[in-house]
Amino acid sequence: MNDTELDEILDTWQAPTVPASLRENVRAGFAANLRQKPLHDRRTHWIGGWLPGPRKSLFAGAALGTGLLLLIVTQALPQPLPPENIPYTVDSEFVRYSDDGSPSVEMYLTSYTNQNGAEALVSRSLPNHPFGTALGRTLDATLPAWQRFILPLTVTSAELEKIKKSRPPSIGFITGCADWTCLLPNRYFFRKAATGGGNECVEGTVVGRETILNYSTTAVELREWNGGKTTLWVAPDLGCFALRITSEAKRSDGSFHLEKAKQAVRVTLKP
Repeated sequence: MNDTELDEILDTWQAPTVPASLRENVRAGFAANLRQKPLHDRRTHWIGGWLPGPRKSLFAGAALGTGLLLLIVTQALPQPLPPENIPYTVDSEFVRYSDDGSPSVEMYLTSYTNQNGAEALVSRSLPNHPFGTALGRTLDATLPAWQRFILPLTVTSAELEKIKKSRPPSIGFITGCADWTCLLPNRYFFRKAATGGGNECVEGTVVGRETILNYSTTAVELREWNGGKTTLWVAPDLGCFALRITSEAKRSDGSFHLEKAKQAVRVTLKP
């Protein structure tokens, strides 16, 4: 198994759940020192929770110290270089929509589709959050190495091979931020469309075709377990890269509300 195959498995592998007793013990240890403060707008003021100052909680100081330690360690370690044979990169922006429909950009991303059909991260940034950007990039660099270290301790090579063989052909996309801090991106794999079915890359309901940034795309709609829907505009000429992704939530009256979207803004072909 090579590194790219291992990366694909790591993207879908989930670490064991933390025991509830551990979480309760940690909460109990901090309860005496924490001073609760209401969060008026976590999306615009989340960085303030990391900064030390008068009457800040011990947790904020500990989180800041941990983040700075990670930054120092990352700078001391040799950084992996991206592959030299990247055929293109796509610059995208990820937008989150409030209940009234007003948009706000939460992440900028540069990526491409690797040889295994997964969207690979080159770089990303969080607008107006320099510390969050630095910490996110640190996690992007360190977590894959940590996963490679811990995975063999929890899953045998035979089990890894079994997982690899049992997985249906799939295509991976970065669909947005894992949570409101945006320190980690969300990665999902979707079932690949059967060959001979036209220009479709992803298995699902085709709802349209559109040219985006001079590339033909096929819009495929997928229904979610909670009633929402995700639509992907994939470009076959870019290795089935998703130039647009929208996620909509279903309201009680049956209508849909746009929650978040990914939109490609530039495609750069490499010489």
